[in-house]
Amino acid sequence: MREKSREFKYRREDFGDLPVKPEHLTIYLNFGKDRVEGTNCLEMTAQGPMNELKLDATDLEILQVDWVSLSSPASPLAREGVPLSYVHDTAKNKLVVQMPHRLEEGERFCIRTQSLCFPSDHILEGIYKDTTPPGAPQQYMSQCQQWGFQRILPILDDCRAKCTMTTTLEGDRGYTHLITNGNISRDTNPEGKPVPKAHDPSRQVITYENPVPMAPYLFIACAGTWEELADHVSYKSGKSVRLEYLVPPGSAEGARVPMEILKDSVLWVARTQDYEYTGDTYRTLTMNKSNFGGMENVGNTTIVTDAALIDEHTLDQSLLYAHAVIVHEFEHNQCGSETTMETPFDVWLNEAYTVDVERQYMASRFDPSFIRLQQVESIRNPLLGPLALEDGGHVGRIVREGFNDPDELIDGVTYVKAAEVIRMLRLVLGEEHFSAGKSLYFERYRHGNANTQQFFQCFEEVSGASLDQFRRVWLHTMGYPRVSAHGRYDPQARQYRMVFTQELREGQEPFHLPVVIALVDSRGKDMDDTCRVVQLRDKETEVLLENVESAPAFPSLNRDYSFYGTFHHSGATRQELALQTRLDPNPYNRVNAMRQLTDAERVRLLTHHDATVEPQWLALYGEVLEEEDMSHSLKAFFLRIDEQPLDRAYCIWYPELVAAREKLMKAVNGRYRDRLLEKFTRLDTYTLKDSSSPTEGIEARLLKQVLLDLIVVDDTRESHDLIVSHLRSATTANDRVAALLALNRSSARERRSILEEFYSRWHGHLSAYANYLRVVSSGTQEDVFHMIEEESRRPTFDITQPTWCRALYLPMALNNKKLWTEEGIQWVADSVVKLASVNATTASRLLNTFQHVGRLRADLKGRVRKALEHIVSQVPFEVSPTIHGQARAYLNHG
Repeated sequence: MREKSREFKYRREDFGDLPVKPEHLTIYLNFGKDRVEGTNCLEMTAQGPMNELKLDATDLEILQVDWVSLSSPASPLAREGVPLSYVHDTAKNKLVVQMPHRLEEGERFCIRTQSLCFPSDHILEGIYKDTTPPGAPQQYMSQCQQWGFQRILPILDDCRAKCTMTTTLEGDRGYTHLITNGNISRDTNPEGKPVPKAHDPSRQVITYENPVPMAPYLFIACAGTWEELADHVSYKSGKSVRLEYLVPPGSAEGARVPMEILKDSVLWVARTQDYEYTGDTYRTLTMNKSNFGGMENVGNTTIVTDAALIDEHTLDQSLLYAHAVIVHEFEHNQCGSETTMETPFDVWLNEAYTVDVERQYMASRFDPSFIRLQQVESIRNPLLGPLALEDGGHVGRIVREGFNDPDELIDGVTYVKAAEVIRMLRLVLGEEHFSAGKSLYFERYRHGNANTQQFFQCFEEVSGASLDQFRRVWLHTMGYPRVSAHGRYDPQARQYRMVFTQELREGQEPFHLPVVIALVDSRGKDMDDTCRVVQLRDKETEVLLENVESAPAFPSLNRDYSFYGTFHHSGATRQELALQTRLDPNPYNRVNAMRQLTDAERVRLLTHHDATVEPQWLALYGEVLEEEDMSHSLKAFFLRIDEQPLDRAYCIWYPELVAAREKLMKAVNGRYRDRLLEKFTRLDTYTLKDSSSPTEGIEARLLKQVLLDLIVVDDTRESHDLIVSHLRSATTANDRVAALLALNRSSARERRSILEEFYSRWHGHLSAYANYLRVVSSGTQEDVFHMIEEESRRPTFDITQPTWCRALYLPMALNNKKLWTEEGIQWVADSVVKLASVNATTASRLLNTFQHVGRLRADLKGRVRKALEHIVSQVPFEVSPTIHGQARAYLNHG
């Protein structure tokens, strides 16, 4: 399947050879009250004859451009310059500079630009205004991925324009820190701190030397007021690295756990990835405003404050995210910074490999089955998961055909589907060849750029295997494999024969994919020599297992979701699935077997409105409920009943899926309410056994929330009392928010007054207020849209604060009970229009709600098309190419 016909602003052919090779940048940035004065001395070597040079320059005021001699020993900032003619084409965001003479290939030269940039409080690219601590000068942060540098200074804003840098920052003496890339120059700043500016003690300056060639998108320039928490790690080699956390004043205590995670991550990466950080200092800076959770900036990682600090308001999911984002951004020093993608079309290389490292770390620090189940949840996420995105028929190619804004590339396809491709590559090659291939890749392209083809060549060289089909189909095809299997045992031949079939459209090439299989006996043990990785390359693949002494109880197939896509064991009976639920030694497949049985019940309820829940399913559910030697997290995944069907044909039956889920949950409640209450009460999440461990009780709280939802689905007075009791007894953020979520879905008479109580308690804290806003937007009572509107009008709410904006608007995108009504559909349209010019990233994610317009039933399709037409008319391409293009693509497909 090809991506639906779309107009793209950028295609791969737009990224031709660079006219020059950047050698070194000498930069001076002066942070003022509402602007930043910038001087950039660009030393370059001509790659061919040239009379002019086109630099990228967006929303800059150009003051002067000079030709600077390279023969003087003085800094290029201080040398005499010869003014050059230039044209600033603001429509194309280009600065066209005329050379003083025709330059020949190999000629090295230097031009100096002087310019102004004017930071915004909602355009979170380049240098922008972040939340300023009381009494401090204006806080400035920066975000240069993908093309933010050109909003700071004129530049060749290209991943391949890697060079060394010397950067001097000037700012008000009230700032505690002035931060950029590289090591602090001890010549100018012997104590490693800013020094007073000569002849102006109200200002301070600091210079950094960055000796490692760096792409412009990794540049950082910040002026701010932070409290500093410092530590260090020492490698076995003897090298020591200073670690710094820069956090809002008074928040250092919240950085102590993240610092311990960072120290553990740095040493874990050294042991497992054979990488040592090369700089003197590795810094983590908190930022209140960002469209992304974190950003690598060569030695200076920025992470949103909501995720960077761990305190009494940190949710368990945020704590898990903190572990993931910390190791993820640190690994980017190797994959992304030192070895850099060639163009934005190769961004998956930077991110997918880094996510794979992040996943390995998470599996080493938490129950790996729990972590893998969570990963598959993200794959199946109905709003932003890659399966849903591909079902919509608009995106899915990992290497894209084109884009309108590079932020479009930061999605579930790049971060989740592509990470699954790396995982499958390891299964296909085996651990030894995979490790050798990645080592060759980083050795060969260190301090340079690499593209997708070069990445795969490294793995082919070390393994001797052809990855052409694997690479071509997985990276350049939209869609995912749909695989089915059936098998039988031949007792005379002592053979188990399986046939795997890929469902293909006419002319479609099969995927090359790995499937992990095993045969399991009646004791729940893998049978000898049956566990293996099977590789499928054709439409149909036969697998023959020899010397199987007896008939297996069941085959355990596609273990741990070994390939990205859908899988159906067509020969599995309900009895076999029930047995697999009880006995499979692979935890993921145990849970998945139960989910298949739940899905069968769900589909029966969807297609037969008068159907009731079958007693056999309820009995098996009760067995799982009573199992005592199961981990809390595994039991939570077993017992949780969601709205997501495994059969993707029913994914867009939104109102019906809500009704089916409630019917299943009420059936469980009706049969096992007393046992659910008993287990809920016995599960003590209020007393922490080890208060020093932030991960203490995560899995128990996950299970407790599942039990609570099952109990209170009946919406009775008794259930309301249980919710309030749980809320008042809670000692952690997760339990409190779980109780508030349940309360706001209920008809409890005290619902609004309790919510108002927690608004009063939490609105002064960034993360706590975000938790409250998520609760509001997740409500299922009739007043939910009125409540969202009320919150948006409160003086405490700031729509330009991305954390709060996401918290208030995005939960409704998954609130199927209220969204798929006439009021809900109109709310999405109006909200996307409102957000498009303020936060296009959040607007785009909310707009994903309508990605399946072409598959909706007639009444919903008509309403959604009308909403999309409204968005297209109200958000022109000039205001937001991303939102306009996305809405138009949905319309064209629907």
